[in-house]
Amino acid sequence: MKLPPLKSLLYFKHVAQSGSLKTAAQQLYVTQAAVSQQIKSLEQHLGCQLFLRKVRQIELTPEGKQLLPYVVSGIGSLEQGVACFQRDPRPNVLNLSVLSSFAHCWLMPRLSDFQKHHPDIKLRLEPSDSLVQFDVGDTDLGIRFGYGDYPNLKSECLSEDSVLLACKPGTIDTSKPLREQLIRQKLIMDVCPDAERAWQALFDHHEIAQQDIPEFLSIDNAALVVQATQAGQGIAMLRRQLIAPLIELGQLEQITDFEITCQFRYFLVAPESHFRWPKVEQFRRWLMEQMSTNVS
Repeated sequence: MKLPPLKSLLYFKHVAQSGSLKTAAQQLYVTQAAVSQQIKSLEQHLGCQLFLRKVRQIELTPEGKQLLPYVVSGIGSLEQGVACFQRDPRPNVLNLSVLSSFAHCWLMPRLSDFQKHHPDIKLRLEPSDSLVQFDVGDTDLGIRFGYGDYPNLKSECLSEDSVLLACKPGTIDTSKPLREQLIRQKLIMDVCPDAERAWQALFDHHEIAQQDIPEFLSIDNAALVVQATQAGQGIAMLRRQLIAPLIELGQLEQITDFEITCQFRYFLVAPESHFRWPKVEQFRRWLMEQMSTNVS
């Protein structure tokens, strides 16, 4: 015999277990008429009556009683099979793929706070500048800095960022004009579109011609740019999220109020089902709170 539609079997299960069309409709978030139609369709398909309709309740016929355990078992097996793809295999371990610069400058100084509030979750960091393949390995979640367009993955925006001009304290004499000091200073370029755009905007603002711009020390890693700047190797355009703690500690200082918003933003990235895992939700909430207070 050709199997009836799965929906009609599901509706039959709810009516049989609740003993009420109205209750089944509420459980299924549909109208009572829709439930009645599915039961009628199933009875027509099987060629027998499944329920005895009484004034205030309905009861299973012998045929309905015979069918019910098979339907319950079959739907239960299907639900278990689907749940295998959504269940968290490691509820107390969070494997996080994160940009190396973000891990070094932002996340590492704050990890003790996360562990303090969530001691039952063991966090494992996987520093990488490439988007991880979630179907290979054990990665649960990723943090990326970009446009958020990651195919077949859910991305949730965490925060914007901005780039500002910064240096080791004492590198720039704030009592003197900045233009002449920029021409004489060593400059560090974080090789990324936002920093390059910010430098050009600064040069345009101070009317510094191309031939007067000193040669840059170019570094293709934001964490190394921060380290070089902190060591007094020159001045740089740095992301506020990465250096806010260093500014508070007096290890870096912002030069003037020049600051522009980055085109990229920070995103949490993972398969959509991962966002329903408790450990991911707890880390997401903690991360949002930390990032909301980091940028003044």
